[in-house]
Formats: sequence, structure tokens, C-alpha cells
Amino acid sequence: MILIGRGERILGFDIQERHACERCECEQDFALGLKYQYGHFYHLFGWVFHKQYHLMCPTCSHGWLVNAASAEALIGGSPIPFRHKSGWIVGVILAHVVVIGTVLRMGAA
Repeated sequence: MILIGRGERILGFDIQERHACERCECEQDFALGLKYQYGHFYHLFGWVFHKQYHLMCPTCSHGWLVNAASAEALIGGSPIPFRHKSGWIVGVILAHVVVIGTVLRMGAA
């Protein structure tokens, strides 16, 4: 059985900016967040196919989208775990090792 799937995560950060909320009609501390979707193969070899940073009002959830480069500069890098973001690289390397091992074994026989 092959396990291929997808998932979605929402991460919050302790970074806030003060803005006037259009819905609440008052000043609020908007919190920075990240919502990302990823695919996976056996929950180990993953890849991100959509990510979106946002500033969100804590009262009404109204907010804005934030540029990924500027948000990651504030955070200090990408907060997405390696297995979700670049786990597919490990899968490709592992597949190559298996193929090369099989070819070498068949050539020795």
C-alpha cells in the first residue's frame, strides 16, 4: 500500500504589528501567521505547494497577506519543518541509492 497524501498547517508567531482594523474600527495588535499546504509520500518525503503569510486581527480575523520574503526576514528563516519542505530531496536520493545498488549487484552476478 502506498501512502500519498496532503496536509495543511497553520503556524502563529509572537510577532505583532499595531494597525487600525477596518471591521472592529479600533487599533489592534495584528499577529503574524503562516498557513501552508504540503504533500507527502509515507509522511516522510514532503513538499510544500502553497504557503501564505498573513497579519490577522485577534478579534475578528480580518487581515492582510504579507510578502513571504519580508515575513521570513522578520522570523529569521522559513519555519516550515524540513520533512514538509524538502523531504522530497531525501526520497529522490534514497531512490537513486536503491537503483545504483541494484544495478551494481546485477552487474556483479
